[in-house]
Amino acid sequence: MIGRLSGKILEKNPPEILLEVGGIGYEILCPMSTFYEMGAGSNLMLHTHLQVKEDAHTLYGFISKDEKTLFRELIRVNG
Repeated sequence: MIGRLSGKILEKNPPEILLEVGGIGYEILCPMSTFYEMGAGSNLMLHTHLQVKEDAHTLYGFISKDEKTLFRELIRVNG
């Protein structure tokens, strides 16, 4: 599991950012509240959640740990 990433924002395309960490670019989906707090080219740290499905691996990023916790609670809800 990838729990946190720190790096430089290379690109922003709502709701996705491209974050460079150690020479590797991670495509990360972010809530719009998080997305608009970020400046292109800025350095930041994101709390992350990696969702693994049969056909895709999706990385979600959040400014606060509370946002990440709420996201995890919401995706556990059936229905």
